[in-house]
Amino acid sequence: MNIFNYDSSVMRAINKFTDCMFLSILFLVSCLPLFTIGTAATALYYTAHKVLRGDRGYIFRDYVKSFRDNFRQTFPVWLLIVAIVALLAVDWNIIRLYVKDKNLLGALEITFLVGTSMLSGWISYLFPYMARFEDTRKRSMKNALLMEIAHLPLTFLLLALTVLSIVLFYMAPTLALFLPAVYAWSQTYILEGIFRKYMSEEDRRKEEERDKA
Repeated sequence: MNIFNYDSSVMRAINKFTDCMFLSILFLVSCLPLFTIGTAATALYYTAHKVLRGDRGYIFRDYVKSFRDNFRQTFPVWLLIVAIVALLAVDWNIIRLYVKDKNLLGALEITFLVGTSMLSGWISYLFPYMARFEDTRKRSMKNALLMEIAHLPLTFLLLALTVLSIVLFYMAPTLALFLPAVYAWSQTYILEGIFRKYMSEEDRRKEEERDKA
């Protein structure tokens, strides 16, 4: 078999590699204004699910379409998350400054870690949810929180994936050219099984038929 044939395993691997790089660069560029990070994360998951995993559509076209369609929906949600993170950071600095009791400080550190983990887990569900479902902002945030709690073992797996990605980036910053797409692609194998449980029978059947095609 000719390894340079378009349908060969080698060429498919090369195509996936270049798709991951292109999608990651698109994500990083669209994150530059900072206030667009939430929208970029939504478009990243949408494109990873449709193109990288589903082999449907085109990286640039589908990313731009999702980014444009979801901007107004995701922008206020991202601002809320930024406000929550800023509040947590201020509170933590105040606690470290004024609490002198080491035992109390240790307990507060654990509480802060749990709260930060819950926030990270919620975000791990939130933007993929907004990429896959048409819903109000309030319901999207509520449903993402409920999914996080209802599927705790998988939430821990998502957190582990996040931590692993951060560690890899810290060890080799050049991996930023690939990590965002690979991270979102990996997320789809965890989240899609959860999302299908909340789809209607018709939508679930369409998804299954599309996956088999």
